Amino acid sequence: MSVSSRLPDFPWDKLAAHAAQARTHPGGLVDLSVGTPVDPTPAVVQQALCAAADSPGYPTTIGLPSTRQAALDWMADSHGVTGLGLDQVLPVIGSKELIASLAGHLGVGAGDLVVYPELAYPTYEVGAVLAGARAIATDSLTSLGPERPALLWLNSPSNPTGRVLPTDHLRKVVDWCRERGTILVSDECYLECAWETTEQARPVSVLHPSICGSSTEGLLAVHSLSKRSNLAGYRCAFVAGDARLVGELLAVRKNLGLML
Repeated sequence: MSVSSRLPDFPWDKLAAHAAQARTHPGGLVDLSVGTPVDPTPAVVQQALCAAADSPGYPTTIGLPSTRQAALDWMADSHGVTGLGLDQVLPVIGSKELIASLAGHLGVGAGDLVVYPELAYPTYEVGAVLAGARAIATDSLTSLGPERPALLWLNSPSNPTGRVLPTDHLRKVVDWCRERGTILVSDECYLECAWETTEQARPVSVLHPSICGSSTEGLLAVHSLSKRSNLAGYRCAFVAGDARLVGELLAVRKNLGLML
């Protein structure tokens, strides 16, 4: 059996015929399917890229210390995530490739279980299938009974529903995963897309001290510049959290030439 035959249908292939029909409408097509940015890339980013254009040497998988420190500073300043070191953050080539490869790169495989939300980004399932693991979509941890998943995905605010998980729920999920030895990965690509600005309703990172108890053990958070910074074409993202897990991702990825 080929690898591709085990994967779910690629979403945009399924939508192509519907999009073509919609484009025939006199008013044209309002395309919300991919969520690709249409506003200009910020001028300061364009200027920085031009200044760094003369880079004939190979980059590194771990990235520049200044890049990693900038990510840590942003998490601290914008989301109150403090206490992380440079060994706890890793730049990646857009969040999609990380999400698709993370399970396999962390040793999840045959006989293991990967759990992800019922309505979710399709790549969570793709990553589980590529790793040879079982995949279950559920929003109820109690429905899993005595199962001990190897990996559990969270996504808040959710793509596609926009749902923001309350802080009490996040704490319970962290505790649940730690009790079972489950790796918890929080896809926080939309963390700045808040529907409400009150402190109680704002999205919060799973790495925030109030959620994780000032310990990143077993936890990873994924962030992307594609939507929030109009940088989808530049493939720039990062993962942060448990130093052991970040180190394992680095050890695998540098052998694959995944450099930024």
